[in-house]
Amino acid sequence: MRAINTKIEYSTICTRIEELLPLVSNETSESDKNYIELDLLSDLVADYEEKYEAISPP
Repeated sequence: MRAINTKIEYSTICTRIEELLPLVSNETSESDKNYIELDLLSDLVADYEEKYEAISPP
């Protein structure tokens, strides 16, 4: 799977996630194209945040 490498990519993908959120609910089928896209993009963002924006322990 591809990874997010720049802040611009991260920002663009976060914007797309915001567009998808109203289209996907708990009742949305896992085979729905919006569900799949949201799932993949969310994983990419989580990986990016873990690598570049990790929250340090207090």
